[in-house]
Amino acid sequence: MKKHFYAILCGILAVVLFASLIQKATHLFSFPKLKGVEVPAPMPSLSLKSYTDGSFQSGTEAYLKQHFGFREPLLRCYNQYLWDFYGKTYVTRGILIVGKDGWLYEPWAVDDYYQTHFHKHAQNADLMKQQLAKEAKRVNQLQHILEPYGCHLFACIVPSKDLICPEHLPDKPVTNYQDTTRMSARFFLEEEYTRLGVNHLNLEHYFLRIKDTIDYMPFPKTGTHWSKYAALHAADTLVRYMEHLGGINMQNVIVGPRTLTDVQEPDNDLESLLNLIRPLPNFKYYYASATTDNDSTADRPRLLTVGDSFWWNIANQVPLNNIFSSYPYWYYNSTIYYDKANHSVKDVDLVHELLTSDFVNLFYSTTQLYKMNNGFTKKALMALCYDPEEIDAAFGRIEKGIRADSAWLGKLEERAKNEGKELDAVVHGTAQWLIDTYPENYFPALNDSIPTKRSKLAQSYLDMDSTAFVEMEVQKIIREIKGNPSQMASVKEKAEKNNKTLEQAIRDDAVWIVKRRLERGDLQIPNKDRSHKPKQQ
Repeated sequence: MKKHFYAILCGILAVVLFASLIQKATHLFSFPKLKGVEVPAPMPSLSLKSYTDGSFQSGTEAYLKQHFGFREPLLRCYNQYLWDFYGKTYVTRGILIVGKDGWLYEPWAVDDYYQTHFHKHAQNADLMKQQLAKEAKRVNQLQHILEPYGCHLFACIVPSKDLICPEHLPDKPVTNYQDTTRMSARFFLEEEYTRLGVNHLNLEHYFLRIKDTIDYMPFPKTGTHWSKYAALHAADTLVRYMEHLGGINMQNVIVGPRTLTDVQEPDNDLESLLNLIRPLPNFKYYYASATTDNDSTADRPRLLTVGDSFWWNIANQVPLNNIFSSYPYWYYNSTIYYDKANHSVKDVDLVHELLTSDFVNLFYSTTQLYKMNNGFTKKALMALCYDPEEIDAAFGRIEKGIRADSAWLGKLEERAKNEGKELDAVVHGTAQWLIDTYPENYFPALNDSIPTKRSKLAQSYLDMDSTAFVEMEVQKIIREIKGNPSQMASVKEKAEKNNKTLEQAIRDDAVWIVKRRLERGDLQIPNKDRSHKPKQQ
């Protein structure tokens, strides 16, 4: 009897193993992908060195963990078992915390509520405050520099889930530190913004003020961002703030009829990371669509947003194209969205982007304020105050100083060797890091309360007449047309049909586009006389 039992077990094991191999090879069955970020583990190459030092074995194990058949349903079954019996999951270790009543939070949100999150960004509270004070000063400098060009910069402080729904938090921070000092970026920055006179809108105050009177949930139980419905009301508040700040009339957000239904993405974005088989018990939430009030007298300003992921719930629901002439979104000051011409901040002419914007929105949630706007203000101040040649000269001086310091250069040589890089690349990267981190040390004008020095390009915008500005925009469109094969094909057709040279046809198209943008108010000449009064139709 025992022999039969072992034979059955061996048979079941063989079936499972062979089924897994067949599924891996053929992908006969398809399953929903697991949610979350996963770093791919490549299959290592076999060599005598990789075998003897064990890297081949460990690399193969990591690869197989990501590439076995039926991985998705098996992991979901395992996760469901852990959740049902122990109320936890190892998949989300370090990125998700279970609070009271089954509410889910990110660990940094919990720590920031207890004012310990700053330890991740600075050695102590005093150093953190120094960094935040410097950033507040930079925001203030940038605001005052942009004002003569008709551009209004403001900071929007977005509350994280812990601030609006603290009653469901764990009773203590996630991470324990020997230093028991407490401080929070949101309190410190708002005080600095108020003291300096920085334009800012704190939406934490808005949601705390209405929390006990509204019948919808500002934050979902199993999500990290504000609820989709709350984001619509936040957008309406934001537009009205810009109207007040710019002294203009804009299209306002109209929230349509709402429906009460089961949770929808992304209001369950934290739950999705659990990768369970069954959905968690949850509340029902309100959802609605948004339109604008179709005000024929409204202006359509250009908005540049630099911020974090909280902007998505606004951008994905509100018809921003009705409100703004353009609204590029610089996600963490890195990837660019809603801009056909540019996809990375490395691609843009920073001075042009700033000085042709009506509003610059620094849009960060309270747990992300420690990232100092991801270096945006430093780069913007350098570009507005110094010419590229001056910045390159500063690079040259830093690199020369590094090479003249034998001890410093020796450390960089060792680093280059360990990382398999060329010494020149490491020296240049070090110079870049120094300028990006401590720009005031290398560009003296940035130490002024409000810098008066301007780069040639920034000064040219103030001195530029309408003819010169239009020609600059025409040349920009010409470059865009020449870089777009489909547009070039269309223009070639027009050139042949109208008996024009290709260059003339390209220029005619560019002039028409610029003229049209000026007529619609999508393009405005950035100088001291630029008006923000509502346009008459």
